[in-house]
Amino acid sequence: MEERSIFLSPSAQEYNIGFGDFGSEEYRMNRIADIVEKLLREKGYIIYRNNPNDSLSEIVEESNRLSPDIHVAIHSNASGGNYQGRGPEIYASRPNTSSSRLANAIYDEIIKIYPEPELGRGVLYNQNLYEIRETLAPAVLLEVAFHDNELDAKWIMENENEIAEAIVRGIELYFSEI
Repeated sequence: MEERSIFLSPSAQEYNIGFGDFGSEEYRMNRIADIVEKLLREKGYIIYRNNPNDSLSEIVEESNRLSPDIHVAIHSNASGGNYQGRGPEIYASRPNTSSSRLANAIYDEIIKIYPEPELGRGVLYNQNLYEIRETLAPAVLLEVAFHDNELDAKWIMENENEIAEAIVRGIELYFSEI
């Protein structure tokens, strides 16, 4: 296997608290990223991680300095107080790019394990999200599901390994197609 490098950027949002026993977005997404990192290292990938104490601009600067093959931000979503949001979504900056292909590969694997795939929000394009706009490597921002919705929060907590495995499968699919 050609040596590939990945910058994992789990959420650094320690004050973004989820439903029930979820804890913070930072805590829960770092748990998932820990599993992703372990699985990818076992497969021979070089893994870099963000420092959760860094600002977003420092995280992007570090990723750009290290020049990984891809940059994967792992987050959970919030409904803005109405607790009605459900389902995974993933962001890339533009369609028909390496970032878009990476986003589709990861999303296709995540939606396979989500209990109500019809609620999936798909691959979305947004050029205003700093982390995917300013990162030089192909970059995506995954919103695993909604941490402020009881059902989604429970699903995330009970499926950390499965979510991590799906992310890894998506990354491997992306690399197999380039």
